[in-house]
Amino acid sequence: MTQVLIDPAIELMKAQRFGEALHLLRTAVAQDPSQWNAWYMAGQCCRFVGDIGGAIEHLSRAAELKSDEAPIFLALGIAFQLNTQWNDAIEAFRRAIEIDSDCELAYNSLALTQKKTGELDKALHNYDAGAKALARRIVKAMRNSRTTPLLKHRETVGTLWVGYASYAALYLASSAEGINSIAWPTGEQALEEERTEKHAGLYWVDVPNDNRETVRLFLPNYFDTFRELLRRDAAYSNLIGNRGTVLELLGRHVEARQHFGEATEFLP
Repeated sequence: MTQVLIDPAIELMKAQRFGEALHLLRTAVAQDPSQWNAWYMAGQCCRFVGDIGGAIEHLSRAAELKSDEAPIFLALGIAFQLNTQWNDAIEAFRRAIEIDSDCELAYNSLALTQKKTGELDKALHNYDAGAKALARRIVKAMRNSRTTPLLKHRETVGTLWVGYASYAALYLASSAEGINSIAWPTGEQALEEERTEKHAGLYWVDVPNDNRETVRLFLPNYFDTFRELLRRDAAYSNLIGNRGTVLELLGRHVEARQHFGEATEFLP
């Protein structure tokens, strides 16, 4: 019954008509208080119309009804953050990460809260953890096939992304059965691969080493694809730029400039 209210409310939210959507959603939860998604969307609408207290009230109810939904706790944490309820915000963001360890937005918001409360070392760690979460999410979605698009090498000024690509490669291989180690081509081998396109769109191949152990060799297309996927939205740029602000506050100016440069370079 309440779906006839929720569906048009979703359309109104897409059109950024949050006040009108909120009216429908409040009617929906009055008719059926068990609808966690209606409470969640009402909370989001409250935030967008500037009613932070209402956002906390509605999102808290959604969290009670649906305690395993990371976006609810992320939204609740942001509402607490906007209300300068720092400890409550940190607790909500940590719960979001506990539910979904690859939720880079929760790491980003957690680190921002820690920066605001002066916990700079923790903020620095969690911006990095957020970038690693994003890297894990990217590689989990990769499908190793010769038919995937073959991207070409492109020079970048920043090199931080290479570290996250390498971390993600190690993460992926560690969860694969029978892989003993990982490797990547030398510069000369990478040039040869780009010239011959021997492996087409493959991201990696599993090959034996001298000890007859299986090594996962990550090909140039893995790195080129990973680089371009980091550019698909602002998540990586935001995480790296925000980490740069903390490095600046800590007096690590050279590292800060490196992060700022890469954040600009990787803007979508």
